[in-house]
Amino acid sequence: MGECDNLMKCKVQGVYMNPRYRALSIGEEKYILDMGKSFWKILFPFSFWILPNTAYKVNDHEIIKKMIAPEVKPKTTAGNGLLAGGIGIVLANLLQPLVNYFDVESTPLVNAIIVGIVFFITLSVFYYINIRSKKKLTYVIDLHQYSMRRLWIRPQSYKHFFFILFTYLFLIVFIVITWGGFIQIAANTVILLIGMMILSFLLFISILTVGVGDTTVRFKDDKKEAV
Repeated sequence: MGECDNLMKCKVQGVYMNPRYRALSIGEEKYILDMGKSFWKILFPFSFWILPNTAYKVNDHEIIKKMIAPEVKPKTTAGNGLLAGGIGIVLANLLQPLVNYFDVESTPLVNAIIVGIVFFITLSVFYYINIRSKKKLTYVIDLHQYSMRRLWIRPQSYKHFFFILFTYLFLIVFIVITWGGFIQIAANTVILLIGMMILSFLLFISILTVGVGDTTVRFKDDKKEAV
């Protein structure tokens, strides 16, 4: 297969127990796509379609076969979601009693600080999951031994694009409503928890942006060989 900048058909597969990576089949060549190299793309998943992504050309097809995710892969995502949710539940139940303990009036400013802490902790949990996923892959393969390519990856279909778009916007609006209500109307722990869980779902949208299935890709002309 000639490595050109034209659109090429690509088959996307998941990596077992590791939501950060995707296995790409482009012609006869195999690549591992690193979706977690930039944490900003997790926050803004449309960046996966707009900006070039990092992929590593892996010549050992046997390793690729061992990395391909079976049908049970979604359990990993659910487990990570439960981890973030569990931390959020503990955090939400601890913050409100602290406010009452110090007899601090529940003003919009205090409520905004609480929301900011929950937001930061939730992002930190997902950042930890992202780093852990990278370390987990190094036990199987060292991607830096292989040549790196930059490529653009397109949505699988218009249906896929609009599903991600409307889901992302819907969750954004829901977060603004719930946490805005917490800040301005009622400092209720349940409302805080609901907003945290919706933020968790929002961050997992990045996993669905490059979904398993057939799509097209285009290479950027900046090939780098492994050192």
